[in-house]
Amino acid sequence: MKLLLPVMLIALSLVGCVKIEGQLNISKDLKLVNSKGVAHLLKVGTYSADIDAQSSKKFTLRLNNDSDEKFVFSHSGNIPNNGPFSISSKVSGQPVDLNGDVATVVKNSNTHSATQSCTYQVAVQVCYPDSRGGRFCQIEYRMAYGTQWINFYDRETNQHVNLNVNAVNSPDVSADFHGDLGYVERIITNETRCM
Repeated sequence: MKLLLPVMLIALSLVGCVKIEGQLNISKDLKLVNSKGVAHLLKVGTYSADIDAQSSKKFTLRLNNDSDEKFVFSHSGNIPNNGPFSISSKVSGQPVDLNGDVATVVKNSNTHSATQSCTYQVAVQVCYPDSRGGRFCQIEYRMAYGTQWINFYDRETNQHVNLNVNAVNSPDVSADFHGDLGYVERIITNETRCM
C-alpha cells in the first residue's frame, strides 16, 4: 500500500463554492443594491434566504421570495472558519456594514478499510489496414474498471453563521441572517493499486 496525502472528496467552507441556507429577519426597512445594480427597498419581515459564497472575496445573499432577489457583497477574504468578522460598506459595495460570526465544529470518525471502484489504463495493441493493403499496429491505452482497498476516515463539519446588517457607521441592526451548513467528507489515507 502506498501512503497518500489525505484526499478530500468534498471540501466546503464559507469562502468556497457553498450555499448556506437560513433565515433573514429584517427589523427596519433596508435598502440594498441588487445584482442588476438597482437599489431595492426590503420591507420589514422574515424571509427564507441563503448565502452563496461565489469566491474567496465575494458572496451573494439570495432571498427565496417571488422575485428571487440577489444581493452581492464583496469582502477582503477575512471571513474565518471560526470567529467574528466585519465588512464595511466601503468594502462590501452595499450601503450597509456587516458584522458576523462563524462557528465551525469538526469531528473525525475512526479509521475504516473498504474496497472502492476505480479506473486504470490498460495498454492494448490495435491493428488497422493501411493504404498499401497491409496493416499497421500500435499501442493504445484504454480505460478499465477495477477495485482497490482504501483506508479512510469521515470528517463531519457543521457550520453556523450569524450575520448582522447595520446602517453605515452605526450599531443599529437593520437585519440579521442565521444559517447552518453540514457536510461530510471522506479522507483517504492509504490506497492500493487499482486492479
